[in-house]
Amino acid sequence: MNATQPLTGLHRVPEWPRLAATVTHDGTGTLTINGISRACAAESVAALRTGVIARAVAIGTQLRRPIRLDVTEDGRTHALAVRPEGYVQLIGADGTIPAPDGLSIDEGRCRVCRRLQPVTSATCVQCGVDGPLRVEVAPPAEPNTVAPLAAAPITRPNRVELDELDELHDVEHTRISRRATAPAAPAAPVLHLTFNTQRSVDAGPHVVIGRNPEPVDGREALTVVTPGRMLSRTHATIDVDDAGRIVVTDLDSANGIELQSAPPHWLTPGEPTVIPDGATILLGDVYCTVARSQ
Repeated sequence: MNATQPLTGLHRVPEWPRLAATVTHDGTGTLTINGISRACAAESVAALRTGVIARAVAIGTQLRRPIRLDVTEDGRTHALAVRPEGYVQLIGADGTIPAPDGLSIDEGRCRVCRRLQPVTSATCVQCGVDGPLRVEVAPPAEPNTVAPLAAAPITRPNRVELDELDELHDVEHTRISRRATAPAAPAAPVLHLTFNTQRSVDAGPHVVIGRNPEPVDGREALTVVTPGRMLSRTHATIDVDDAGRIVVTDLDSANGIELQSAPPHWLTPGEPTVIPDGATILLGDVYCTVARSQ
């Protein structure tokens, strides 16, 4: 067989999003997602492991693919792949996993009613609580319902080459869209954006944000401070549509966008998504609260 030919049945696990967990004997630990750490606690080590896996399953379900999870316990780190179906596998040295033949799905007890259920449960089958196996301590407050935008999609941006400096420091391929016409003059403030890395910003109804964003379809470009350089050069657009809804679109960024709901929700790249007024999103390593200006 040709040495360059991929082996049948093997699946390569992407490096993004970056999930890492630490587990200690007293049932506490941390879960780190794209550089943001969150304290975790459970009644036992087994329950903590199950809760962390359930969190990875939720992300994998949203992204529709296996998720890498590095778990450190007793001084040893294990590279695991967590499939949306709930299967957990060790990742091989070549970064691949085989088909999940013969594997079983882990189960845990609901944090409220104690009903036993699989790690794939988004809501408890008995009491209906969201994230029944959640082990993250003090999660963000739950916002209103999140709904994909039903209107015509925003034009998919084109891939561009990174400059030489970015090639040395960033592993990303930001997609942007250029217009031949000059961008429109900034509109009256409609959006109020609050960041954890810089002062808040008042902006018009159509903005594009990133580490050094280029205008997308005439939107106002806002540069955002990113301590760990996890924000893509052109990361996302934020718009207020004709119905007054706030719409966020991930422009195929390197580290994605996570809505800080309960449980948190990953936005699908390229899909305009309506978020609640006043909701907080995590863009790489930057928290941004998005609200309509008063």
